[in-house]
Amino acid sequence: MLGKIRPAVHSLIDLIRSETPIHVHRLLTTGAGRTFLGFLLLYLLLIQLCRHAFYRDPTSAFFDASRAYDHVYSRQRQQQADDFIKAANSSASQYPHGDPHPTMCLGIATVERSGEQYVRPAFGSLMEGLMEDERKHIFTVVLIGHTDPQQHPIYNETWLENTADKVLTYDTSNATQFDLLVKWEKDKDYRRKAIFDYTYLLETCIHTEAAWIAMIEDDTLAVKGWYTHAMAALDVADSKSTNWLYLRLFFTEQFFGWNSEFWPTYLLSSISILTTVAILLLALRRLRYPTSISNAAILSACFIYTPACILLYFLAGKVSMRPIPTGVHEMPNYGCCAQGMVFSSPVAAKVVDKLKEKESGFVDMILEEWANQEKLTRFAVVPSLLQHIGGHSSKGDDFSSAQPMSVAETIFNFGFELYEQRGERVVHPSTNG
Repeated sequence: MLGKIRPAVHSLIDLIRSETPIHVHRLLTTGAGRTFLGFLLLYLLLIQLCRHAFYRDPTSAFFDASRAYDHVYSRQRQQQADDFIKAANSSASQYPHGDPHPTMCLGIATVERSGEQYVRPAFGSLMEGLMEDERKHIFTVVLIGHTDPQQHPIYNETWLENTADKVLTYDTSNATQFDLLVKWEKDKDYRRKAIFDYTYLLETCIHTEAAWIAMIEDDTLAVKGWYTHAMAALDVADSKSTNWLYLRLFFTEQFFGWNSEFWPTYLLSSISILTTVAILLLALRRLRYPTSISNAAILSACFIYTPACILLYFLAGKVSMRPIPTGVHEMPNYGCCAQGMVFSSPVAAKVVDKLKEKESGFVDMILEEWANQEKLTRFAVVPSLLQHIGGHSSKGDDFSSAQPMSVAETIFNFGFELYEQRGERVVHPSTNG
């Protein structure tokens, strides 16, 4: 049997060898063939360029997680923050504090993390680089989120006493509430305790009578000059709407892809492009090139070349192809998460009421549901003024053996890392795109 098959295989190989040069020759000697080969080479080159240019875009097919999460700017910013905390740990250090009636109250709730305590660089990055006059306009409140505050490693650290305006702990005089907090800690009821901590911190900030209240999570890094940019952005938000909920200082781009609910728009746009190409080619043939543009050429352009270009456009990613311009923009969907939000004082009081009504859940999800129901505008600063650096969630470990990164690590703003390492890029909140 094998003796009969082997000669047949050799005959087939000889046939392919003899025919291949003919097919290549035809491709090289015909106009259509040369066009196809030229397009193919250009297309392959474009794919390589996309791999180089769009590896940081989480909505792109060319996204490369092994390179995209490189902390290019964050590494520099964290070093600056660490240097600030190190200097502030000296008992001889003198640091300005916020006025009793500040422009902004800055609230940070923190709990002990396994390993690194992210709150140190978080607080340091918010303070480092502030002008003395700016620092006076900010009243800082750090909530130690433990019924036994000694459990948190930073509680007795010198830098906290030297730099924070108020170190907040739970009120032990309210025995009923305190017992509940002890129970939630014991049961790891993160959803109830997180809501309590957020409202407790908000209420404390409201009592300072600050015009603005910034709620920042303890595992973030702030861009240098964040306060100036945030205040300018708040002015823009106020000028755009009188019915807005918050200004978002952090968002992640990973949910800004070609979302399926917009597929009719994408399909219509693609069809429009194909139709335009067909009309242009037909018009050119009729008016100028009656013999050069064949039906086959038009069909190839409409059903091979143009669709391939459209496909590459979508593969490149929405964040890259349709980037959100620098400025202050409405962001009603997909922003995620609650790493940094600024409320006006009157709105903050309403947020407290809403969270107390819910009692349990995730702050960002509750706020989004409320905003959708009440049609409240939500704004975000682009590029993000904060970066999320937490590798471990304060609501429990979220590592999986099937994934190289934790869920917390993937909550990341890729644009933040593009801030220049020398002379941070200036954000112009007045630019509305």
